[in-house]
Amino acid sequence: MSELVLVVEPERPIGGERLDALTQGLGDDLRMVPRVQVTSVAAAGVGQGSKSAQAWELGMLAVGGFFSATTMRAIAQIAIAYAERTAARSIRIRCGDTEVVVTGSTRTDDPTLVAGLARLIEASSPPGPALPSSSGDSPATPPVTPRPRSGGTGA
Repeated sequence: MSELVLVVEPERPIGGERLDALTQGLGDDLRMVPRVQVTSVAAAGVGQGSKSAQAWELGMLAVGGFFSATTMRAIAQIAIAYAERTAARSIRIRCGDTEVVVTGSTRTDDPTLVAGLARLIEASSPPGPALPSSSGDSPATPPVTPRPRSGGTGA
């Protein structure tokens, strides 16, 4: 399963509890997206004392699941709407070294956002060919052939 990290960046300094509440609100909104799981980074096992490559931050969510273009657009739309209606200056969406920053003024049809989402999808996809090769090899699983219903006289 692929994973993204979303980081809420407040417009002005706020306390940790308020930032946690903002982040949980974003997490609740993201849970509405099908085939996506959302966890706070602290609950995902990355703690303040950790020496991991990615430092633990308040306001960070781990988002896992299947990231199609539709799913990524939904995540971006939620992040944009959330930044617009809260005290968030921006929301960073990361996958490894690839990052997209959205704000309340980001437009969903912005070519920069679309290109950034495409890079995130690429970064979150497992390596290897996505489709079977066209070299004439037979697929590993035979195609499913529908069988006629037996013993009935129609619908």
